[in-house]
Amino acid sequence: MTVREELIDFIHSCGVEGLGDITGDTALFSSGLLDSLALFSLVAWVEERIGVPLDPTTVDLLAEWGTVDELSRFVETRSGSSR
Repeated sequence: MTVREELIDFIHSCGVEGLGDITGDTALFSSGLLDSLALFSLVAWVEERIGVPLDPTTVDLLAEWGTVDELSRFVETRSGSSR
């Protein structure tokens, strides 16, 4: 399973519905797909996936995690995985 597929599965597990198919270019926040509560869960998922805690002062979540593909690349870069 790719990081993108894992991320999309995670988003579905958050109970997100009604916005159609989630693809690589799906906007995570500006579309309203994820709210602030889902963001906390997403940060925990990313930390678990990359194996280290995130320093919120070094990550601009809205800029670096704008779409599914952007967040997938973020995770792949920091985990050294391109699964």
